[in-house]
Amino acid sequence: MKATTGTAALAAALSGFVASTSAFQIGQAVKTTSGTVTGHPAPNAPQVGEYLGIPYAQPPLGNLRFAPPQPYRSDRMITASSHGRNCPSRSAPAPSSQLPPSVYNLLADLGQVGDHQNEDCLYINVWNKPQSGAAKKPVLVWIHGGGFNVGGTNGPAYGGQFIVDTEDVVFVNFNYRLNIFGFPGAYDMVKNVGLLDQRLAVEWVRDNIAAFGGDSSRIILFGQSAGGGSVEYFNYAWTQDPIIAGSIAMSGSATAFGNLLPATANSRWISVAGRAGCTQEAPDAVLACMRSVSMETLISAETQGLDDTNALQGMFGPTIDDKTVFTDYNNLAQKNVFIQRPTIYGNNIYEAGLFILILAGLGQSRTPEYWRTFDAKGFTCLATTAAIYRSNRASLPTWRYIYNPVFPNIHLPTDNNLAWHGAELLPLFGTDELITKAPSTAQERVMGKYLRGAFAAFAADPVDGLTKYGWKRYSNLSDTVVQLGFDDPSSPKFSPGPTYGTTEAYNKDCAPFPDPGQPNK
Repeated sequence: MKATTGTAALAAALSGFVASTSAFQIGQAVKTTSGTVTGHPAPNAPQVGEYLGIPYAQPPLGNLRFAPPQPYRSDRMITASSHGRNCPSRSAPAPSSQLPPSVYNLLADLGQVGDHQNEDCLYINVWNKPQSGAAKKPVLVWIHGGGFNVGGTNGPAYGGQFIVDTEDVVFVNFNYRLNIFGFPGAYDMVKNVGLLDQRLAVEWVRDNIAAFGGDSSRIILFGQSAGGGSVEYFNYAWTQDPIIAGSIAMSGSATAFGNLLPATANSRWISVAGRAGCTQEAPDAVLACMRSVSMETLISAETQGLDDTNALQGMFGPTIDDKTVFTDYNNLAQKNVFIQRPTIYGNNIYEAGLFILILAGLGQSRTPEYWRTFDAKGFTCLATTAAIYRSNRASLPTWRYIYNPVFPNIHLPTDNNLAWHGAELLPLFGTDELITKAPSTAQERVMGKYLRGAFAAFAADPVDGLTKYGWKRYSNLSDTVVQLGFDDPSSPKFSPGPTYGTTEAYNKDCAPFPDPGQPNK
């Protein structure tokens, strides 16, 4: 029988997703542009479907090394049972064995100690629970951090099983290329291919998420640190075709530590090429050589170029091309040239706590005044500036939060009992016990549940969801900075919040707003 127009449209919208609760099987086969993928029940949340290691781009090997990503198209069967490898990065040295076991386990995971990497790394993961709740769920798409030099999604830390088990959302994360592989610096090459990886992953979500029970009109992009910066790069680069319905930038911005000037990136490219044995004069010959040497050779050649000035950030990262990374974000913001969607900006009250520990491991230290400025200029001031532009100037629904608590199993010896850079992530994902191998507290579980609820409320309704959740919209003219976890985290009466603070209380070390951020390098 010939299908009616309505039936055909419905079939296309579902794209292989079976909406019927009685018919749906957890992890069932789903048709995507990458192929027909079969998942499985998540190991710690068996009512959640987990689909791991779905290719969204062709492997960036051979002539595709350093090149813009190419979509992966296939009609093959994919057993999505394991993560794809993380993208190449320089792994951190093993943490000191003198640290408490929970801190050792935490830092080993953050530093990817013992991680197995491969250039064939452009994979995406999906968690869903379509057998309950809304037939079309909002979608949270996570971009991991790591300074554009380390990080990945191959592991439980940023998995979506606990978020999806407790909130009516679909969750997605993915890998993107890092360091020289994602941000090659030669003058005549396409810049920032790692950011183009991110864009292609979001396009894959748009094209395929309905098959998993997601609503492609309610995609929320969120990330932390470099992931938060990536959210902001996305917000400025893709104004003509946003895809997303809202965004959450956690402890990251597009100008936090200065974007690379093309001349700087090119100089670093040449220096790494020389150490890799690619000393030809013609740029095309250098590129051909750099595509022929091993992954390990490139990582070693890059690592040899690290010094006190770039130990934290690495040699390569977002580079100005005025397509994906821009020269003057302050000018663009003044003209409202960014995606006009609701946004959350947040940061932790003592971001420096993690970086103090990292530098100590490298035998380096800085003064307390340095770290005070580091926190202000690198995080707090920029988040406030972005929130002011969006709330006061563009009249967009905007929220601004400060996260405060540290719990025993994620306490660092340098954090002053205040939330360090990334302290909110394991409670948010509910993975603190999996990573630290130490028990969580009741207060930590309450905090994590509250964060998951807030982000899910925003995803479900980016305009009014957080208002209904109890958060005031941000204005720098009133007490609207959402303070999270400002109770004693050991108190039986601990409350996750919100309480409210003023813009002035957190921005004493900032320049008069708006502040354009750090100069480019």
